[in-house]
Amino acid sequence: MKRLLCAAAALLCASAFSVPVSADEPYDVYNYNDQDEAVPSQAGYLAQRSVSGLDLGTTALNAPSDLFKDKDDFFYLVDSGNDRILKIDSEFETLLGVYDTFIMPDGSETTLKNPKGMYISPDTGLMYIADSDNARALICDADCHVKMEITKPDSAVYDQQTTFLPQKILCDNAGNVYIVLNNTTKGAAMFDAEGGFIGYYGANAVAATAEVIANHFWNAIASEEEKRFRMRSTPTAFDNFDIDTEKGFIFTSTSAGSTDTDIVKKVNPEGYNLFSYMSNFVWGDLFSTWYSGRSYKTKVVDIDIGDDGSINCLDASTGRVFQYDKEASLLFIMGTIGDQVGGFNSGTVAALETKGKNCENIYVLDSGAGTVTVFGQTVFGQIVHHATDLYNGGYYAEALDPWLEVLKRDGNYRRAYIGISSAYYNLGEYEKSMEYAKKADSTKRYNRAFERYRSEWLKAHLTEIVIIAAVLIAGIWAYRRFLRPLRKKTVRIASEKKK
Repeated sequence: MKRLLCAAAALLCASAFSVPVSADEPYDVYNYNDQDEAVPSQAGYLAQRSVSGLDLGTTALNAPSDLFKDKDDFFYLVDSGNDRILKIDSEFETLLGVYDTFIMPDGSETTLKNPKGMYISPDTGLMYIADSDNARALICDADCHVKMEITKPDSAVYDQQTTFLPQKILCDNAGNVYIVLNNTTKGAAMFDAEGGFIGYYGANAVAATAEVIANHFWNAIASEEEKRFRMRSTPTAFDNFDIDTEKGFIFTSTSAGSTDTDIVKKVNPEGYNLFSYMSNFVWGDLFSTWYSGRSYKTKVVDIDIGDDGSINCLDASTGRVFQYDKEASLLFIMGTIGDQVGGFNSGTVAALETKGKNCENIYVLDSGAGTVTVFGQTVFGQIVHHATDLYNGGYYAEALDPWLEVLKRDGNYRRAYIGISSAYYNLGEYEKSMEYAKKADSTKRYNRAFERYRSEWLKAHLTEIVIIAAVLIAGIWAYRRFLRPLRKKTVRIASEKKK
């Protein structure tokens, strides 16, 4: 009977503290705790529907490669195999237009050939197209009139032996154009607003592996003749990017390579990686798991910066989207490998986009299936984004109630413990801040709160401390002034009596 009662009590406790996960998710939802362990979590997004070309009222998509949303929330889908770009309404339900024929400045017509990427400037409304197999980039207006054509640069800086194959394209607020090429590791080719070649931008660093270090050593001592036959270390090329139009930072993603170096970068206009201090940060899953008897490596094939500054990374290996806030704190994980809505084949996802002030919707393009899956934000996701916005905006106290609500819904959500600790710290409740910092395993926050708690405690008990110190000092003085001489005299008298 005692064993049965204990078992029943354990079952009741487990039920009380388990994380309730909706049965609507077609896959296990998880996040990472303070020990970097994958734990069950509430879903921030749910896969709502999958949209094909037929659903949009056109022919089936053929190897689509890119998806873009403009400032008016219209979507543009690069249907590479069909040599066209589709314009879709903000609800991703209705086809609004097809871009496949363009008018050149001389009045002649031209068509696309295996386009790979596109971008629309929020400042000018011009459309930038990476027309890959035509070895060019087109810049045109909404009526398909070409304003400028960029082809292979006639420059000593550009290797004239390589072809010009644009893959992705964007422009900054100054009109500079950046093009990712599929046959260079020097970074994105950069052109000015008039199409003049400037150079390369944002090249990845060479990972400091043991092999690279050994090659560097032997190249340093080798003769010029030997260097001709030695292997050179080259950086991995990044293959996608997005721009924070508000602040001008360009975020790049790299899917290839043998190390985790520069998987995601945040590059300022000078080309410096602002994430360089995060050398040990892991983007995507913290540990490889097993699918069909094999391990996998994260391959971030696309990156999208939400209107709230969130960093959304698409992993082709697992079909998952990893969403981080603008400080690179993990918020949610969604998607999987599978045939159901919200599942994808390994290696077939190609692009993603977000929509809404707090990323209410996420769109994932599956190149293999020729579909776009729409993920919608849950109530839990809304609360987390609201709390995150307040927290990252410096409104720590105002974020307290939302973070407490997050914790009620998911006791495993570590980000909530950090937010609550910061809120209590700014409210001057340092003991509570220490409590939640400890639960979040945040030594830095705990020590900061403890220093304030200790300082406040000393101020509050200063009178008592002064009185106690005065009593102790007086006692010591009295002992030295009266008791110690008396004791010495007593010892002397006792010693004389013995003699």
